[in-house]
Amino acid sequence: LWFRKGTTLLDSLPMASRTPKVAFAGLGAMGYGMATHLVRSGFSVIGCDIYQPSLDRFVKENPNASAAKTPREACQDAHFLIVMVATSVQATPLLFDEHTGAVRGLKENTTVIMCSTVAPAYISEVQQLLKSAAGKQHIRLIDSPVSGGALRAAAGTLSIFASGAPDDVEHARAVLECMSDANKLYEIPGGLGGGSKAKLIHQIFAGVHIAMSSEAMGLAALAGWDTKEAFDHLSKGGGSSWMFVNRAPFMFDPDHAKYSSVTIIAKDVVSFDYFFFLTDCRQCTVTQ
Repeated sequence: LWFRKGTTLLDSLPMASRTPKVAFAGLGAMGYGMATHLVRSGFSVIGCDIYQPSLDRFVKENPNASAAKTPREACQDAHFLIVMVATSVQATPLLFDEHTGAVRGLKENTTVIMCSTVAPAYISEVQQLLKSAAGKQHIRLIDSPVSGGALRAAAGTLSIFASGAPDDVEHARAVLECMSDANKLYEIPGGLGGGSKAKLIHQIFAGVHIAMSSEAMGLAALAGWDTKEAFDHLSKGGGSSWMFVNRAPFMFDPDHAKYSSVTIIAKDVVSFDYFFFLTDCRQCTVTQ
């Protein structure tokens, strides 16, 4: 393995390949932190993003990193491609655009790690396109959505829901462990799509708690209560949640820095509905 927490990169690298290359596409709020953490952990990272200021900042703050103008350019000689864009609508051209798509630059046995939260069915579509339209028969694909926010991304302590062929997940373990909390790299059974299903079920809880946190504080204000005092009491109650404790304080200070967008969780919940539409909930059973 190339990297494990608690060891130096040089100690764990095979002699034949001391600098594994990671193409990282999507330097947004979380992607920037993830890519930066990989650089500072010793990986050779090539950043790629359509927003030039993000690329400029990435290279400026990480002298050992480099930047590419297109996904195709970023993937030249890369061992791994991490996709960390907001939606599958963005991921598709990133991967398959006729002129700039990453698949045009992928070499055989490169591992594509899909960290974006997408519908489980989309992962299967990507796999089929890699094999058919792109003619890439020996590209490894891992379904690996992440959770935890920008701060945990930068610290390399994300929750990661990884699924795919066991050999492929094992092959990418060094990268996945670098980006995740030591106890939160979850290997989801069921093959490709399993990780996205787990993440989407996780996100429906998060979405409900975000909405209910807003409703609870709104009702407290409507009742004429001191909202900060109400928050202190509610956060200690049985109905509290991590999401309530983490997000509600932002409501008290409009100038407080924001670390996530409601549109992201809304997108994820829509993907959750799409998942169940495709799989038909009538076929699902719950066991005790």
